[in-house]
Amino acid sequence: MLKTRITAIGKHADSKEDGLIILFDETASDKLRDVSLIHEVLPDFEQKYELKVGQKVSFDQQEYEITYLGPLVESNLMSIGHTIFDFHQVPDRPRANAIYLKPHGEPDVHVGTIITFGA
Repeated sequence: MLKTRITAIGKHADSKEDGLIILFDETASDKLRDVSLIHEVLPDFEQKYELKVGQKVSFDQQEYEITYLGPLVESNLMSIGHTIFDFHQVPDRPRANAIYLKPHGEPDVHVGTIITFGA
């Protein structure tokens, strides 16, 4: 299981109309920070975690199920803390760096929100 905490929210990051949340760690450029949630990995996370379709992702107490996991998600999360949470149905050509989640509606997030991957 991986746990992270949101440390900043870009001024254009929290638009619930698009059904996407872009996530990066503290190394994100200023342009990326503007449209992203910035997060830090909590020190108690497991070094060996494996995300799978059917597992849960939670934003504090708001729980979602993984319906698709792009092939770049785990490597991007470990190297630059990046993924895209997509709250739409999985399309015919899904994003390689996205975690598709259901139900299809964005969670309420704020600085301090804990994101738990693979619960």
